[in-house]
Amino acid sequence: MALQAGAALLRAAAAWIDAYPRQDARRWALRVRLAVERDALAVLHHAGRALGAGPLCQDAALGRAMADLPIFLRQSHAERDLAALGQTLLTENLPWTL
Repeated sequence: MALQAGAALLRAAAAWIDAYPRQDARRWALRVRLAVERDALAVLHHAGRALGAGPLCQDAALGRAMADLPIFLRQSHAERDLAALGQTLLTENLPWTL
């Protein structure tokens, strides 16, 4: 589910960028980067729990991938990106109605 949601957001961002190539896509980039990071962390968490320790110890490629992914994901700007995304939303007068 997480990967499908991330893929849908990537498609939506790509469609918006294709439709408005001269517009600032920073908000889309931040949303996609943060969502894909969240989704990858969820997959990593659930895969580790579902597989257990055995495959992580016995399959060297899987063990490396599971060890490397968190390091790759930490290259994000995490909370700084969340703050930047929030700041971009403050510039709009969007009503928060239910």
